[in-house]
Amino acid sequence: MARRPRPAVGGQLDALVGGGRLEQLVHAPKVVQAVALSQLTAMPGQPRRSFDPATLADLARSLQAQGVLQPLLVRPGPRGRFEIVAGERRFRAAQLAGLDEVPVVVRELDDAEAQTLALVENLQREDLNPVDRVDATAQLIAQALEVPTTRVPAQLSALQKHPEAAGHPALIARVEEVFSVVGGSWRSFLTHQLPVLRFPDDVLAAVRSGQVEYTKGAVLARVVDPAERARLLALARDGASLQALRAAARPERQVDERQGRVDRVTRALRRPEQLGRLPAAERKRVDQLIAELDRLLGSGTGTQRRATSTTPKATRRSSRTP
Repeated sequence: MARRPRPAVGGQLDALVGGGRLEQLVHAPKVVQAVALSQLTAMPGQPRRSFDPATLADLARSLQAQGVLQPLLVRPGPRGRFEIVAGERRFRAAQLAGLDEVPVVVRELDDAEAQTLALVENLQREDLNPVDRVDATAQLIAQALEVPTTRVPAQLSALQKHPEAAGHPALIARVEEVFSVVGGSWRSFLTHQLPVLRFPDDVLAAVRSGQVEYTKGAVLARVVDPAERARLLALARDGASLQALRAAARPERQVDERQGRVDRVTRALRRPEQLGRLPAAERKRVDQLIAELDRLLGSGTGTQRRATSTTPKATRRSSRTP
């Protein structure tokens, strides 16, 4: 995925929560205070799910030298503790660096506000991996449309196919408000980015961890056979180019494409009404093709005929001699 410009957080955030509350929280004066690491805990449902050990170690060395320059955003939690809304990566690096405390900004946030701010803050980060980025964006869309995250692909597809249907213009406006915050186009997101969440688990984990680039993951995701996909995944982890992966996956893809054609033809032949809509000449051609397939494949008769056709003429004549 191409690196996108960092979106600005402004008045559009109100569209995601409403009432002016979130806008006030974003632009409220930031009173920074030091809090012990032992008083901090990660908020459930954080957008960032993967933390690369190597980059965490690099950040920890930076924190040892310079300290934590950007405060964490937290909210009050139970028993005098604080939940991290934004900054869990810095928190983990501070633990690695052996720090005792970190600077924080405390905000009174309900669950919806905290989740929205966490999503938006993480989407502004250039180091967020493609899977977490898509996942976070899908969560924001789900909040805006008031549907489960699992329904986002189907909902966006419906909006794209039938934008003028009853209620759809208002829903499209909500989705566009989300993308005014995170940047980009929801139609492009639906076509080019959202499919990553349907990748097989092994490919999804490799892309999320940064071991495999998104573009290579898209090639691997089309490989159906798990053993073959594991072989290609190993090639990708070893640094195989996108072109090399495509070439290595081509035989598998050709099998998939042929099976896809067989499935589509089979479904069509089981629908008499679909065949009935064809012009007479095309229906006749379909009947001819079915007869030809039956001749070639049906009951092994094609093989028998080929065997008979190769019998020497003299042998066939002798067999007719009384």
